[in-house]
Amino acid sequence: MATRWYPIEEADDSLFATAKLYHARTVEVPFSVEETWAALTGDGVSSWTKGMRRLTWTSPRPFGVGTTREIEMDGDFTLRERFFRWEEGTRKTFSATEATRPIFRHLVEDYVVEPTENGARFGWRWAAELNSPWSFLQGPLDRFFFAPTGRSHIDGLPAYMASRHGAAHR
Repeated sequence: MATRWYPIEEADDSLFATAKLYHARTVEVPFSVEETWAALTGDGVSSWTKGMRRLTWTSPRPFGVGTTREIEMDGDFTLRERFFRWEEGTRKTFSATEATRPIFRHLVEDYVVEPTENGARFGWRWAAELNSPWSFLQGPLDRFFFAPTGRSHIDGLPAYMASRHGAAHR
């Protein structure tokens, strides 16, 4: 049986100012900007993000504007994304384009990596608008799924990088 895909209206940065669902988080990472960027553009993201089973880049490297990927989540939910901003080594932003469930009307996610005295700072923003009837469940969905997934994605990065760094030096 073929997978049914539901379109998601592409959005841009303006969604961060208007979306009812919005999260922003920052984490300090004791690794260089280059190492942090490599982790965020690698294949290992699904290993530290709660609920994420697999990330598949569907565009060839080198990545840039127009790059696409698929994110498979628990519960047989897959999201397709297209990057509308790609500033190599420092920033990338995508809009979701379709999903296997008609949950989202719009979804945008932004990643920024900046140097600090002790490594790098990873800033993340996520904004979404839900379709009906999902919009009526916005509070519980955010509390039990969207917010914890976002926290694990951001807060799990330093530990993931430390485990990879330790493995590389053994």
